[in-house]
Amino acid sequence: MFVRTKNYFIGHRLIATEDVFEKAKINLVFNFTLFMTLLAIPFVIQLYINGFWYHFSINIFEILSLIFIYILFKTNISLKYIGISFVIMDSIMSAGSLVFQNGYFEIQAGLWSMLLIIYTFFVLGKKWGLSIVLFITFLYLGCVPFENGTSMLNFGIPENQILPTASAFIVFPFLLNIYIITVFINTNIAAENLMRKQKQKLETQKNEIVSSITYARRIQQAKLPKKEDVYSYFPNSFILFKPKDIVSGDFYFFQKTEESIIIASADCTGHGVPGALISIIGSEKLEDAVSQKRDLSDILKMLNRGIKTSLKQSDSDESTRDGMDIAICSIDRENRIVKYAGANRPLWVIRNGQNIVEETKATKKAIGGLTEDGQHFDTHKITLEQGDTFYIFTDGYADQFNGQNGKKIMTKKLKEILLDIQHKPMRDQEKYLDNFLETWKAGEEQIDDILIIGIRL
Repeated sequence: MFVRTKNYFIGHRLIATEDVFEKAKINLVFNFTLFMTLLAIPFVIQLYINGFWYHFSINIFEILSLIFIYILFKTNISLKYIGISFVIMDSIMSAGSLVFQNGYFEIQAGLWSMLLIIYTFFVLGKKWGLSIVLFITFLYLGCVPFENGTSMLNFGIPENQILPTASAFIVFPFLLNIYIITVFINTNIAAENLMRKQKQKLETQKNEIVSSITYARRIQQAKLPKKEDVYSYFPNSFILFKPKDIVSGDFYFFQKTEESIIIASADCTGHGVPGALISIIGSEKLEDAVSQKRDLSDILKMLNRGIKTSLKQSDSDESTRDGMDIAICSIDRENRIVKYAGANRPLWVIRNGQNIVEETKATKKAIGGLTEDGQHFDTHKITLEQGDTFYIFTDGYADQFNGQNGKKIMTKKLKEILLDIQHKPMRDQEKYLDNFLETWKAGEEQIDDILIIGIRL
């Protein structure tokens, strides 16, 4: 019977929430309402039979208020307002009972007041709880007798209307106080257990995700050229590659052809898993383009079409904008000739003995996204001398924030750094750049994937 009644009034509320504290509050408010109903009905009958009309009237108000609360349970109104209705009802009952007792205070009234305070703190929170404490304090100050033996709450109610002390009724508020404290303790224990289980579940899910991403890193690394292969052709070179996450949206490409050596640095949209997925597609499409085309402009044009086809992109604004920025070079080692083409990523050259960075600008179009299928990318030819150095890179290094002042490194600063370290061997340059980056971050999180390739001929 109790379960059916409970499900009828609050079943929909219990189903609608997974919060253990909210469930506890719903159960508590309903149980209190039901208990007060079972207590009020026989009590009001007894008051009627014995002719205690003042107390009869205030208890009729209580029964009507409880009926109103049952109606609220069946609506979608917030539990907070149901709790407020109960607290207001109980506050009026407390004040009315004291007035009709001519301000006579007894331990039973104190226990009911304590119950109201604990109930309010648990159901409505600190703000409402403190308000009830203040209300009860002022209420009981009104019970303090004056010198003549009366009090502020003594309104001269006839003696035959004042209820006699019923010690047996002390047990009800006492047990209810124990009940609400037990509910609070058990709810906290349940919440801690739930949090512990959720934490374990999240840790398991995290480990599974990290394991999957780590496996994806092995796949991605398998697609990247070995640095040793690059260094075997260019002994005085470096590749500074620092993914932001386990997997990277940046990648580098290296391939020996009949005429030259192709090397590229690419920055795909995003970082982490989304960027890594684009990078794998981009690496495969770049490999296809290099195997079929010789001119760098044609390679980038084919790469652009390949990315757009793979990602089902069109030239409309509704199309996805995923793609990449790239700098690609074709290197003739014997004649020290570098051909370069770029999509939003430049080529920097520092000539031996000079204190200036020569920048060859890229075509201001990305690979993929809204770039047209037939987009042309300019090819540039740069003749180098022995000891000259060139760099291709993504934007991650220059965009890194400083951990102290929040400023970025910026491309201007990166140029200054490269000029300052030109006297160093290339591997020492890599170490310097890496150390400078860590010092610059000063504990700040790395915000993007980082890739810098430097080659000295």
